[in-house]
Amino acid sequence: MKICGYGVLFCLAGLVSNAQTKRAWTIADSFRLKSIADLQVNAAGDRLFFVVSERDLENNGGKSSIWMWSKETGEYAPLTAVDGSASSPRLSPDEKKLAFFSSEGGGSALWTMSVDGSGKQRLAEAAATNAYLSGGGNRISWSPDGKQLAFVSAGEPYYPEDVKPPYLPTGNEVMIIDRLLHKGAYYYSDLRRMHVWTIPATGGTPRQLSGGDYDYQAISWSPKGDYIACVSNRTGFDDFNANNDVFLLPVAGGDGVQITHTIGPEYRVDYSPDGDILAYHGRVRSQRSKESDAEFMKVYTMPTQGRDAAEITKSVDRWCNQFTWDPHGEFIYFVVQNQGGQDLYRASVDGEQVEPIVTDHEGQVGAIAVSAQGDIYYVYENFTEPSELFVTDVTGNERKQLTELNRDFSQEVAIADAEHFSFRTPEELTINGWIMKPYGFQPGKRYPLVLDIHGGPHSQYGYRVYDRLQEFAANGYCVLIINPRGSTDQGQAFSDAVVGDLAGGDFRDIMTGVDYALGRYDFIDPENMGLTGISYGGYLTNWIITQTHRFKAAVPISGLSNLISAWSEGCNSDWFETDMGFKPYEDYDRAWQVSPLKYIQGCATPTLFINGRWDFITTVNQADAMFVALKKMGVDTQIALYPEEGHGIRRQPKHAADYHQRTIDWFDKYLKTNNP
Repeated sequence: MKICGYGVLFCLAGLVSNAQTKRAWTIADSFRLKSIADLQVNAAGDRLFFVVSERDLENNGGKSSIWMWSKETGEYAPLTAVDGSASSPRLSPDEKKLAFFSSEGGGSALWTMSVDGSGKQRLAEAAATNAYLSGGGNRISWSPDGKQLAFVSAGEPYYPEDVKPPYLPTGNEVMIIDRLLHKGAYYYSDLRRMHVWTIPATGGTPRQLSGGDYDYQAISWSPKGDYIACVSNRTGFDDFNANNDVFLLPVAGGDGVQITHTIGPEYRVDYSPDGDILAYHGRVRSQRSKESDAEFMKVYTMPTQGRDAAEITKSVDRWCNQFTWDPHGEFIYFVVQNQGGQDLYRASVDGEQVEPIVTDHEGQVGAIAVSAQGDIYYVYENFTEPSELFVTDVTGNERKQLTELNRDFSQEVAIADAEHFSFRTPEELTINGWIMKPYGFQPGKRYPLVLDIHGGPHSQYGYRVYDRLQEFAANGYCVLIINPRGSTDQGQAFSDAVVGDLAGGDFRDIMTGVDYALGRYDFIDPENMGLTGISYGGYLTNWIITQTHRFKAAVPISGLSNLISAWSEGCNSDWFETDMGFKPYEDYDRAWQVSPLKYIQGCATPTLFINGRWDFITTVNQADAMFVALKKMGVDTQIALYPEEGHGIRRQPKHAADYHQRTIDWFDKYLKTNNP
């Protein structure tokens, strides 16, 4: 496989514009796309390692493999089995080996191999947990001399039985619950603590470095060799708050040293190349949610002595995603969400110098890596071009495409583009939206519309390939997406604008956006509109159908209907408390006021509810309440309940394909009767 130049991007765009030369997107196509993540580059910048993932519809699972791109040959190829499960490649200090996680042979384990893919060796089990944690971060780190590896793995089991449906964690015995966070996002939590372990790089017995009844995440081994940085919630009340702090664990053993003492949480942490400075993600507000949160994630630096922290992204009023050091320790590169795009920036260690690198605003930068020569490698996609690898320099002017992993797909399948628009609200907010035309669009003809609402509420729609939206367009629908207030495509104040006002201003923004689109695009049929959304998008779907009869069909996915009961049913009661500012029992009337179920008698919209049986973020009880009421009222309604599934129906591709098809069938039934 040969690399191709950046001009191919424009070539492919031209092909996409001529949609009639390609066939329509099918549901099966949604499981063919390859995604790229976790970039690791060597010092010379001539070898790049990365993870390629895809969902496997035929075998009803996922697969991921580690690949290497060579600058010398321009070729790229897998180092691990493409039908396996390998992740988190980490390059050894001498650049001769990769450490990684793999499920080869059964169960997740820590492995090493040579950089050419030979000499694979299984070192130790790397057990995971389904406990509801936050932040994620790096789970593998080499010692600076390359003789040892640190990794994160679960400690001793909490329950005597494996925690998996349909049995309780205690088997057939009574389950005594005394932990607030006894539920995971999927099923009951196994309550296993995550710990930091070390092991000789050639194999041996793992040594547990962290201790106590705490979780440890996001590790980074000091270049000086003496400490391993991590984050941990040591407040003693980690069921009640998400306040991680940065800790340094002595490699020789002993108690960890707490470096940050903030009221807000810290997340991923990483040493500078010289070991003198720590960079980390963090927030400054107290009592944050472990899931969607209004407060932006920002990047901070701090000397390893634990004082004089600096927010280096302060001048960029945007949500800051992943970051990485440059190998010389002078800059930190980071990705920001911006107007539906994701841009690449860099900042000096003190934050005094902040500059954009890749900011075309009509695409999204994903994973990043920087070589010692200044080459910047990154993943990029937009509405019509799936993920590929690119390289640029610090100017961002010269960009070159390195891979064509999704080229065959793009040349075969019509990928609908989206036209951006914006409008002003009565409160003088500017709201971003996009409209997608259906496959085979003919001027002068009107088409039914699907409004799709994003989750969160603190997230964004924007410039990337969305399989569900492509499916709608391929089946003859216009697709409307909007980033209402509360979204993360603009500044902190815009994200905060929904706090204490759920289903208020954001609902008005969406309806204003619908009216704006109807006035601007005469090909939308206003008499045949449907709406859908996942998670908070499902909640707003439930809300809208209890407030208006303008939509003829609805499909809320993993949504909420009763915010009083949802607060205690789910695994994350903090979400309501951070986004509404109180606990339901402190003001039941106000919590009920923002619950769609209160207004159910005003609903006449045929509704298909989609839920995972073991979704403990938004439980099936929330769909049940709406379903029973609509049935009693004589409104056509169904629940599609998926076993062995959690939030958003993501665990099994066959289940995802089924709910995608059911959604289209539901809309076809109600929106195409008079619009063949």
